[in-house]
Amino acid sequence: MIVRQFEVGNFNIFSYLVGDEEAGECLFIDPASECDLLIREAEALGLTVKYIVNTHAHIDHVMGNSEMAGKTGAKVIIHETDAAGLLDTPPDILDMFGAEEPPPADILVSDGDRITVGTVSLQVIHTPGHTPGGMCLYTEGMLFTGDTL
Repeated sequence: MIVRQFEVGNFNIFSYLVGDEEAGECLFIDPASECDLLIREAEALGLTVKYIVNTHAHIDHVMGNSEMAGKTGAKVIIHETDAAGLLDTPPDILDMFGAEEPPPADILVSDGDRITVGTVSLQVIHTPGHTPGGMCLYTEGMLFTGDTL
């Protein structure tokens, strides 16, 4: 299993690459910006980006979805309760963040579901509070929390 952390964008969001080198595939958690850098890192590791996983629908965490999905063909995954939030960011907020509206989710998940790349499996843990569909992702002693405290 490969795990890499990247601090990206003006809002210092942590994005994570989680991949399986044998399967040659990975996912990115919260690819907020600097998508070219993130994609280059995956390619340097010999990985194809299969999924974009958002821990929640706030624009600072999802504003790279459109670019990354467009450049890689990756499917966007979000908790079912936050799916509508991907599509309802007001235009003035998009302008303020210099963001493009993210595309709708391709895959909706709920508590207990698993997201898998190769042999790496992340368990979805629904953690509402920051947003109704906030979620954490757990695998092998690691927890990816987004903005969940």
